[in-house]
Amino acid sequence: VMVANLLLFKTVIAGDSWGEIAVPVIEQYPATALIFMGSLLTLVFGVLNLIVAVVVDTFADARASDVQNLAEEMEDDIANDRKSLAKLFKRIDKDGSGQLTLEELIEGAERDADFQSRLRVMDIDEKDLQMLFDMIDTDKSGTIEAAEFIGPLSRWAHDSKTAPRFIKYNMLQTMQLQEDLYEMCSDCFKHLALQVDQVHLDIRGLVKHIVKKKGKEPVSVPTGVAPESR
Repeated sequence: VMVANLLLFKTVIAGDSWGEIAVPVIEQYPATALIFMGSLLTLVFGVLNLIVAVVVDTFADARASDVQNLAEEMEDDIANDRKSLAKLFKRIDKDGSGQLTLEELIEGAERDADFQSRLRVMDIDEKDLQMLFDMIDTDKSGTIEAAEFIGPLSRWAHDSKTAPRFIKYNMLQTMQLQEDLYEMCSDCFKHLALQVDQVHLDIRGLVKHIVKKKGKEPVSVPTGVAPESR
């Protein structure tokens, strides 16, 4: 059995030439099998695998540095993805109007498996569909056209930056609301300032009128009033 195992190891793993020295020594001194087999297995599964790993990494780095091929592959992926999104848009657009409403978008997210998978990849759930609709509807028409649907979803599915985009959108919306509120408050304050100025002019005119009227009428001073009070 030992001789058969040694022959199998020499034929399958080590190779026939390995037996010129190692096999006679092992047959004479069986304990040396640990040395020969250990060194061989170390070379086969250690050093050779390390060399293969270095070669593979070198070619992987060379492929990664080939920017032109990467760009072409990316363009092909984007083109195929746009075709898939065009088909997805037609499936979601039930009335065939070429435009999606918010209700159609929500219904498509509920019943279309491909759309569900895409939303899951972009980490978008049902609560975010309203915000997604507002972000895609760039012209604020209340409906989403095919170009508005295909472009953003194709980019967002590849760059995996959906969460920062939602945060950016919310920040921009907040900044826009702040600007609108500032303009509205500024207009209100200007209108209020004009009214205050008008009231001030009216009061001044009234005071002058009263002073003129009092100056023409004789002023009676009550008796018992000190001169300082007059």
